[in-house]
Amino acid sequence: MAFSSADVETAKPSASDGVAVVSTNQAAPKSGAHDVEGLSSSQVEELRKTHGYNEVKSTQTPEWKKIAWRYLHWVSLVIIAAAVVSASVKSDGKRGWTSFTLLVIELNLVVWVGYLTDRNAGNAIKELEELAAPQALVLRDGSWVQLTVRELVPGDVVELKGGDIIPADCKLVGEGEPLKIDESSLTGESMAVSRRPGDKVLAGAVVSSGELHARVTETGTNTFFGKTMALLAAPEESGHLQTVLGRVNVALGVLGAAGCLAILGDIIGRTGDIGLAFVTAFVILVSVVPIGMPVVVGAVLAAGAREMAQEKAIVSRLSALEELSGMEVLCSDKTGTLTLNRLTLDKADIQAWAGFTADDVLLLGSLSAKWTNADAIDGAVTAAVGPDESCISAWKIRRFVPFNPVDKKTLAEVTAPDGRALITCKGAPQIIGDLLTDGEAKAAVTTYIAERASRGLRSLGVAQSTDGGASWTLVGLISLLDPPREDSAATIKLANSLGVEVKMVTGDQHAIAVETSRRLGLGTDIMEGAELMGGNATSESLIAKVREVDGFAGVYPEHKFAIVEALQANGALIGMTGDGVNDAPALKRANVGIAVAGATAAAKGAADIILTEEGIGTIITAIIRSRKIFRRLETYIIYRMTSSLVILGFFFFAIIILHLDFPSWALVLISLLNDLAVMATSYDKVHSSDTPETFLMLKYLAVAVAIALIGVGATVLLLLAADPSYLNWWHWWNTSLDPETDPDVLTNGQTVAVMYFGITCFIQLTILLTRNPSFWWRFSEKSAPRPSLILLTPVVAFVLGPMFVAVYWPRDVQPDGGAAVLEGAGWVPVLVTFFYVVVWLQVADVGKVLVQRLFHRYDVVKEKCHQKGVRPPSWVRWIDAPSDWAERVSEKTEGLVSDCFAGMCQPLVDAVDRRRHPAPKKEVVQRVMSVRLSNRDSAGRLPQDEGYDNNLQAVTVHPATVERVKV
Repeated sequence: MAFSSADVETAKPSASDGVAVVSTNQAAPKSGAHDVEGLSSSQVEELRKTHGYNEVKSTQTPEWKKIAWRYLHWVSLVIIAAAVVSASVKSDGKRGWTSFTLLVIELNLVVWVGYLTDRNAGNAIKELEELAAPQALVLRDGSWVQLTVRELVPGDVVELKGGDIIPADCKLVGEGEPLKIDESSLTGESMAVSRRPGDKVLAGAVVSSGELHARVTETGTNTFFGKTMALLAAPEESGHLQTVLGRVNVALGVLGAAGCLAILGDIIGRTGDIGLAFVTAFVILVSVVPIGMPVVVGAVLAAGAREMAQEKAIVSRLSALEELSGMEVLCSDKTGTLTLNRLTLDKADIQAWAGFTADDVLLLGSLSAKWTNADAIDGAVTAAVGPDESCISAWKIRRFVPFNPVDKKTLAEVTAPDGRALITCKGAPQIIGDLLTDGEAKAAVTTYIAERASRGLRSLGVAQSTDGGASWTLVGLISLLDPPREDSAATIKLANSLGVEVKMVTGDQHAIAVETSRRLGLGTDIMEGAELMGGNATSESLIAKVREVDGFAGVYPEHKFAIVEALQANGALIGMTGDGVNDAPALKRANVGIAVAGATAAAKGAADIILTEEGIGTIITAIIRSRKIFRRLETYIIYRMTSSLVILGFFFFAIIILHLDFPSWALVLISLLNDLAVMATSYDKVHSSDTPETFLMLKYLAVAVAIALIGVGATVLLLLAADPSYLNWWHWWNTSLDPETDPDVLTNGQTVAVMYFGITCFIQLTILLTRNPSFWWRFSEKSAPRPSLILLTPVVAFVLGPMFVAVYWPRDVQPDGGAAVLEGAGWVPVLVTFFYVVVWLQVADVGKVLVQRLFHRYDVVKEKCHQKGVRPPSWVRWIDAPSDWAERVSEKTEGLVSDCFAGMCQPLVDAVDRRRHPAPKKEVVQRVMSVRLSNRDSAGRLPQDEGYDNNLQAVTVHPATVERVKV
């Protein structure tokens, strides 16, 4: 039956009509709270003076303790030991105060630069978190406004709806459907609980479904779990990247220790000078260990996070940058990401049914829609009816059930102007079709879906019930157009060129998904979400099918989790986008969870990356940025391993075989310059890779060994050629070194100067080799760009500085005394050494390129074998074997070294830390939290006599809780 025009009048709403009246242009949300009043700005200011901001600051590690731990890290302890030995051992009647001073400078440089870099990285993350700070819809000064939850005070009225994280302890008020609350993050209980008006809800719980108003009762640390949560220190992140670099650190430390033990034994056995032996061994060990690693990593990641924020992608977990660079498959939501999410409704295309008109379809559809803070669908329907809710003021809405992604429909119990009671329903057409009993109407729905889907249109069904929901009548069908973004097709092509496969994920019907996918150039092999739940999500047949299809249609939130599991079973790194509360498990499960623009607080909390701008282009830009970050770290790892191996290899052979005597202060200077130069790699120019990146430590080690072997060979040959007691090749260049007149000097002082410059020059210029997978001088999109000025400046400075030292250093200035001296050799020997080093660098570059090409072939063959499902050839398996073995060994070694030094240092820190009451362990706090909740009475009310003792050592709880915790 048709409704008269009087049913759709423009009278001003009144409280008796069931629509909340507010004093602003924006009406109250449709959760029915006609007796709710918010606070004024003046009231808020007064309350804030008493209650402060709504925030819980977790227990933070004091800054002094962070610095102390850096001084007590095992790498720092090696430097301290070397400094102590240098200052305490006399050589030729002098103590090594110069070496001591340089080592102390290096120690403080690494500790303080590392500390400041980490602090800046932490500040960067805080800045990014503020950009994505959770917000709430709050009634202030009679107007509904979006505010950050930090600004809430007791007495504020907020709207809670599906996907929201409850911002403070609240009491539900007004009228509306019960909320389903997920308290698993607080109690560990997996089952959602129902809460009705009058019930209390706790901060931190997640609204699974429903929509109601709530009045804030407690904020910040005064919330039920606030003070308990304040006892917990913020968890320290340790991603795969930190694990890999930690193992590199330990591996080089162990290798350096083994080499230095051999050097120690040789010097003692050859000279009997124990002091000299220990000084030399410790100083070499300091040079080998990658001391500046935390500084470089922190600087690269912090800079990368800020760069990505500029591209509208906020990183909530720094180690996610690594996973993003290696992502192979991106499962992207259709609506709002691949499409504009701007639905348009064509009235002429509405199909009314059984005597209803197009206006009836829109009217009844708008009754079961949100008029305020509406999503794209509700906004399109209500806009077609009128400008605001006054258009339906003649209808009394008794009950409203908002949309949720499981039911995919909205319901409204209404009273018509003539007094008739109706239930109106609006939702996905297949869901509306399931409600119908009329076969002809069902067929009409199916036909409408198929016809509109072939044109790329979304469909919406409207039905009504006059018998309380026992039976339903089709009112009509609406078609909506959500066109693809103009740049989506081109961006998807770009993603494919970067080695990232894009799979569309949508809750729309199969036909719509096929048409949209065709327009985007994704392919038309679309899998129904229901197929994912038909069997074992990890079965081989299902895994293979999920990998092959182009997208998924009719997807529910639980299907997304199954999609991620199946794709990960193929061994791929997966990115998944989402926006709803039910998407959170899939976002957590994915290697890279991406919360799209407009996502719920729950989805943002589960995501690694939060987008602040719609469209897939933002994601692809973030991938490119992350790969640049990866390249900088790759350059650093290869360079640092190379320089450590060159230093260790040269001094191992030079001291044990050729009996080189080298001043300890000069060796410390080589180490210091090396650490300063390597920090510049954080800001080098790099190109993004065309394929997903993964850390392949065997490849990095092979490249480093190839360069280092040539470097060690070149420097040892230089020592043989330069030392007058061996080859003495200087007459080839019409020059010579001054003869050594001091019988106590084991190595000619000018020879030492030449070797000091040769080693320093080779190590510094190696940066240019390691930054480019091709030849160092070949700059292209496929290799590397020209080096940045920030990188070149320290490299040139640290080549020229040692060059002038090697040319002009006076013999009578030997800072630490001893038998080892350094004397300026003049320009000709130093320039000859420079060109000698440059020639050998070209040889090393050739060796590097050969290794890079070997591993490029390895990647190609392995990928082809994976695609064909065949076993890789034996040479590929041979390359894989050492990597697997090294993984197991490094894990055990790293744990042994870390535990050893942690056990030694912890008592020292504890002795300084005079706090009487340390924070309880997280497991204990969670147990107390869970027990406290179990004390609710039969009505779900919480005990009112609980509190906390003043020293925050333990939670003072209800007597029954105390007894249960004791048990």
